[in-house]
Amino acid sequence: MTTPIPQNFVQTIAKQRGVTDAELETVFMALDGQSTAAIATKLGISDIAVRKRLGEVYKKFQIGGNGPGKLSELKHQLLFSYHTEQGARDFSPRGKGSLFKMPILSEGNAYGHRQQDWGQAPDVSVFYGRTEELTTLKQWIVSDNCRLVALLGLAGSGKTTLSVQLASQVQNEFDLVIWRSLRSAPTPSDFLTNLIELFSNPLKPDLPLADPSKRIDLNGKISRLVEELRKHRCLVILDDFEAVLRPEELAGHYREGYEGYRDLIVRLCEVNHNSCLVLVSAEEPTELTLLAGEKVRSLKPAISEEIAREIFQEKGLSTQAQDWEILLARYGGNLLALKIVAITIHEFFEGNVLKFLEATALFIEEHISNLLAQQFDRMSSSEQEIAYWIAIAQSPISLATLREQILVNLSLSDLLKNLDSLGRRSVIEKINDGTETVFMLQPLIVQYVSDRLGEQIRAEVLETVKTQGIERMRLLKTHSLSISIAKGKGGKEERSRSILELVKNRLQVLFAKTRGFEEPLNILTKVASDMEDKSILEVGYARENLAQIIAEIQCYSNRQDG
Repeated sequence: MTTPIPQNFVQTIAKQRGVTDAELETVFMALDGQSTAAIATKLGISDIAVRKRLGEVYKKFQIGGNGPGKLSELKHQLLFSYHTEQGARDFSPRGKGSLFKMPILSEGNAYGHRQQDWGQAPDVSVFYGRTEELTTLKQWIVSDNCRLVALLGLAGSGKTTLSVQLASQVQNEFDLVIWRSLRSAPTPSDFLTNLIELFSNPLKPDLPLADPSKRIDLNGKISRLVEELRKHRCLVILDDFEAVLRPEELAGHYREGYEGYRDLIVRLCEVNHNSCLVLVSAEEPTELTLLAGEKVRSLKPAISEEIAREIFQEKGLSTQAQDWEILLARYGGNLLALKIVAITIHEFFEGNVLKFLEATALFIEEHISNLLAQQFDRMSSSEQEIAYWIAIAQSPISLATLREQILVNLSLSDLLKNLDSLGRRSVIEKINDGTETVFMLQPLIVQYVSDRLGEQIRAEVLETVKTQGIERMRLLKTHSLSISIAKGKGGKEERSRSILELVKNRLQVLFAKTRGFEEPLNILTKVASDMEDKSILEVGYARENLAQIIAEIQCYSNRQDG
């Protein structure tokens, strides 16, 4: 090789970046000065294949631009990394992947080279669209010098991929780029220590971690980090930020012992510095609303037909305009769901999009269902109640209707707080229809919540049949399975029926396979009759719900007998 870097060192660095064996073999030849044509001949592949392999390597090393300068930049990065490691070898423990844990900005850095610490950032060698969002974000970060930018949205909406692509495009504007995931929820103290060590001189460590009596307190660590972010222009990306926020309560509040992250955010937003913190989260911290302004901004990636088309084209799928309308209406901007749908159409529907749409209403694969379950389980019980009501309505629902129908003991103030919290989670959208503000759930959330509610109602009905009483009822009491949602033609109220039909379908299949319809219908009829003289406070919507379930199943049973 013309570069004095050992091959085993290059191989180690390349594997850490996700470079494949075939790509590594190709890049070794390129670093030796061999031409594309010579490499193609030796490997028995085309010139195009060689350029594609090298292109993948450049992407994995976050090298942009065109022309032969890419190979020179790769050599420069490898040479710098090698000399830096050689200089630190006697002062820091080595191990797998330890190159990215070493100090990368220190006083007297002879190379003056911009550095990146990508941690566990995913590969974004395949990236579609988002031109408008990237332009806006680059304007905020590079031109407007925002101190904090938040990328918010449901899991699967493409926030993480967007953050990595953004960082790769603006990295040359910063002395240091740091990408971290908080999925494992490191304590604020450990997290700050990790960041500060990136700036430390290995010969003069300035965090006295060995002696507990001399440890810098959390506030001191924040001050030290702020000092470094003033001296160096840095871009720090924190992904999975919701992991440090408290579940099962209103959104945006910190877990016990993790309030230091709030202190860090507030300090970085309020003091002068030339660095930028990017938060990537499915849940918005409460302090961002108060801090929002010229230097603190938020963005939610929009629904993108362009990206959806690219995903489908990659699988060789073609669609009509009306198919796109249906797909985007069903799956919104959830790119992960659209990727899974594209794979499903390719593998099980012979690539025919129309067949898939005709065969399914809204397809939620297990992985998506698990992500939605994690999102739902983070909600407070009152938020879950409201989500059930909006899912039952199956259409935008007004604040007045919610207040009228909901039996949960919430004041107007508490109801507004819960709706605000659901908005922080990107679960609901607020829409002004010209006369009032209405609320609706994201399409995937509607389907998930409907399935969950339907299953729980089915279980409660079976318990009612088993115990012949109302003691095990909860959702049957608190939620009307068909509610008045709007004025239809002629001024008549329209009734939502989706959840009721879902419950009916599950019960009728079960009864048909087990004990038949007569016995459970008789028990449910008796229980409903026994509730007639009970107060609304005691039974809520249970009698009305049971009556509708009985009528639906009875109708089905009569058709079967006929």
